[in-house]
Amino acid sequence: MNSNSFDSTDYLILASITNGITKYTSIFKNCKKTNAGKFRDHVNKLENENLITIDKNDNWFTRNTNPSIILKEDGEKFVKEHLEKINQEWKIHLTNNKK
Repeated sequence: MNSNSFDSTDYLILASITNGITKYTSIFKNCKKTNAGKFRDHVNKLENENLITIDKNDNWFTRNTNPSIILKEDGEKFVKEHLEKINQEWKIHLTNNKK
């Protein structure tokens, strides 16, 4: 996996999950500058890279309306390897939300 293909939205999605925000709509709200279609593209990319998945423990309705997104094993490794960048995006997000 090429971390150069990831942008700030990808890192913010991973930062949200790492910081306990796992619901799809809550993560989307963190990505204020990204429209719904582009956000879905980012989620799909992270899924295709085998970093995230939908939590299978959610019931059918939740999985199909507002699923929980969790890190897969590769995602956990990626987060550990790129923790500095993920934390940087999270700090930027928190700073922008204070305004």
